[in-house]
Amino acid sequence: MPNELDPVREVVFGAVAGMVGKLVEHPFDTIKVRVQTAGDASTWSMITDTWRNEGIVHGFYSGIRAPIVGACLENAILFSSYNAAEVFLDKFVVKRELESQPMPFWTKIASGAFAGFSASFVLTPVELVKCQLQVLNLTGKREGYGSLIGSIVRQNGIQGLWHGLSSTITREVIGTAIWFGSYEYCTAKLQERQVSPSTASLISGGVAGALFNSSVFPVDTIKSNIQTYEVLHGQRVGAAFVARKLAQRGIGAFYQGLGITLVRAVPANALIFYTYELLKRHFGPSVSGKPSALDI
Repeated sequence: MPNELDPVREVVFGAVAGMVGKLVEHPFDTIKVRVQTAGDASTWSMITDTWRNEGIVHGFYSGIRAPIVGACLENAILFSSYNAAEVFLDKFVVKRELESQPMPFWTKIASGAFAGFSASFVLTPVELVKCQLQVLNLTGKREGYGSLIGSIVRQNGIQGLWHGLSSTITREVIGTAIWFGSYEYCTAKLQERQVSPSTASLISGGVAGALFNSSVFPVDTIKSNIQTYEVLHGQRVGAAFVARKLAQRGIGAFYQGLGITLVRAVPANALIFYTYELLKRHFGPSVSGKPSALDI
């Protein structure tokens, strides 16, 4: 049966892992969002302009507080939802005759998709605020969290905070299925080769992060443009409008910023999975008394 951790510990471990990963990836994410939404600017020119004009704190770490909170919530939901979905599938769908039998691989994909769907509802408002703060400096404006959220609610109502939800759900359902599926697959293959559990977790996490981002990057580009178009151009738009605008610039427009995204995805996701498994090993004995992945 899949590991059944204490739900509180499961949430805490996911939150801590998410925070560690976000501290590593946020500067790269800032550049990625700006490149995605700034037309034909190159990644290197955006890095140098950000460094020269804004510095590290106000530039690369612009809008960090919302993503830190969001990463804690996102990963807490992702890992706890994934584990809960696996337990549900094991008890009510797969019904293995022997506990020693491995779960079918499709359950990893299905559980990942469910986890991504669950996290989308928390991610959307967090990423909306994050993305808008990341590009506001490009317009010469500065705004705080409270005033920005208040402005969004005044103009579009409370539902305005979930602008871009459909694109986020699409990205997360597909991407998180790949994220967990590739992590589990790589971990199993590396353990067969007797790679140390810690190394396997780092390698598998890096692979999972790279596959997640490369597989759904066009959807992420559409999502970023949806959420920032109003700030940059004064018009609220949807996915179809953004997709048409990007298509007019060619297929490369959908992949603008992919390089720096992959550069940050590998170490950030390696650390997320490593931190989660490390905490699980040292502080989270499963309810069933079974060892965690790092103990195997």
